[in-house]
Parts: sequence; C-alpha cells; structure tokens
Amino acid sequence: FILRNKKKLDSIEVFIIISAAKPMSRIFIALTPDEVLYKEIIGIKSQLKELLLKDSVVTWTQKKHHHITINFVGPMEPEQIEEMYSNLGEIEVLGAALKLEVTGINYFPNENSHVLVANISIPTQLQKLHNQVQALVSQIGFDVDQKGYKPHITLARFKNKARPFKELIILEKPIKTSFSYLDVYESNFESGKTIHKMIKRFNF
Repeated sequence: FILRNKKKLDSIEVFIIISAAKPMSRIFIALTPDEVLYKEIIGIKSQLKELLLKDSVVTWTQKKHHHITINFVGPMEPEQIEEMYSNLGEIEVLGAALKLEVTGINYFPNENSHVLVANISIPTQLQKLHNQVQALVSQIGFDVDQKGYKPHITLARFKNKARPFKELIILEKPIKTSFSYLDVYESNFESGKTIHKMIKRFNF
C-alpha cells in the first residue's frame, strides 16, 4: 500500500509518498504428487472422514497443497531465490525418476501429535536428494534442520488432545509412486488462509 503525507512548503502542497515494503516470500522445496498419487491421497482422506468421531474438529489439507517437503527454507530475498535456482538446476538423481512408496497413515511426528500424515519411504535416492538440498540452502546462508528427515504428506491437523478418529486405516500394501520433478513453492497468508503457489520446476 502507499501512504501519502501532505506537507505545505512555500505555499506549495508536497505529497511525500512512502511505499510499504513488500514482505519477503516464504519459500519451500518439495515433491508434488502426480495425478495417480493425488487420487490415492483423496481416497485415503475419504476413508478417514468416515472414521471421524462425532464433534471432532479437523482441518483437512487443501487438495492442491499435498506435497512432500524436502526443505522449508523460510523468507527469502529475490536475489537469494535466484541463487538457489542456479544451484537446484545442478542437482542430479540417479535414474530417470525418484521412486517412492506411501507406507502408512500415522500421527506426526509421534502418537501424541496433532498432525495426521501419510508416511513416505526414504530410499537412498531420496536421502541423497534431501542432503543435496540441505547443503545448497546452507551455502546460501540459511540454517537447516539437523533432525532426522521424515518424509510425509500432511493430510489433516487438529487441536484437541483427544484422537479425532475411531481408528486409522491400514494400507493393504504400500502405494508405489515416482517423481520426475523438484518444485519450488511460495507460501503466503491471505485472507486468513495459507496459500501455496508453485513458482519453479526442475527436471531430475
């Protein structure tokens, strides 16, 4: 927005225009499910909704917000984003695609937590990708999470300590999937909601 401050100088009205600084973009790097996995995730959420206890309040992840976070960088200046783009373009993954599996449904990061997720396997390829991204983010000057990497897709969040579901569904077998792209997202808070927007895509 623009603030206009009117002053009178030698009988001339002068407007001093002050532009509000645009907040820095909150950036994260992630894998985006393809249409097949997307439908599987929607199916899982539909089953979970049938197991929801009466009067339980759950906030379900928006359909377009399903992703596997590789690194949440945080607020970045435009020049930092461009530097990151240059480095991301050099990342290589063995093979034509990154093959992963959805292994189960659980609370994250532990049984007492208020986030429900689909757990993702962590083969050597994914661990290597995570390590590469961590290294380049650190090189730009950002702190990186030193905790063990636990890939997942967030399905829902809730506030009450009591578990909101009668039980959690058990997958008959892992859901196999693959990824050929690494995506960069911008996250903003608009009209009371968090909005994720993909701003760049890199082929493996």
